[in-house]
Amino acid sequence: MNVTEVTDVAEEFSCRPASPERQDDIVSVYRQSFGKDPVFQWLFPDEETRPSLIEKYFTVMADHTFAHGGSVLQTKDYGAVSMYFPPDAVEQSDETHEQLLDTVRDKLGEDSDRPVHLLKTLSASHPRDIAPHYYGTFVAARPQHQGGGLGTRLKKALFALADADRAGAYAEASSPRNLALYERLGQRRLGPALTLPDGPPVFPIYRPPTAAGGRTRRDTAHGGS
Repeated sequence: MNVTEVTDVAEEFSCRPASPERQDDIVSVYRQSFGKDPVFQWLFPDEETRPSLIEKYFTVMADHTFAHGGSVLQTKDYGAVSMYFPPDAVEQSDETHEQLLDTVRDKLGEDSDRPVHLLKTLSASHPRDIAPHYYGTFVAARPQHQGGGLGTRLKKALFALADADRAGAYAEASSPRNLALYERLGQRRLGPALTLPDGPPVFPIYRPPTAAGGRTRRDTAHGGS
């Protein structure tokens, strides 16, 4: 799917692709919104240093996403953002993964052990026996926009991208609250929860390709099938 097609689908949900040049805005959303997330409280237990460590972590993740075939959807005012990888960028080489871990170690120093453990766990647990799929890695909304449906809008936009490509949609939910939301939107738990040492559960979730092949308004307008 090319940039124009992604933009067309995203616009249906009043969002659009984020520019790598606006990475500071992307990282700012995560820094503001993930301070109370159970997984990030486990990653960075010190409440005082947590915001700066979250910022460093997501700077690394944004760099990695844009450098390795991923992208970011955003609501038009950067009130909410969602990182993702399309099907052809989900599977990454061992070398690429090790480079990511090395960068996390370099940027986070003595605070990198748990983030590295999390990334290893997510990689090892990522299913290899499901259909080609979009991988939504992180969805976040600024505190003033939480509860306003922006995260739901981004999830639905990602589902629409997946449907247009006749692909599935995989993610991990970092809390029971997020799991319940994603299940309402059509994703389902896939296997047991992932466990972190003395940490919260992480729930793999999956939405298979739609039986109808994901017909979008863009398809209809162009007579697609």
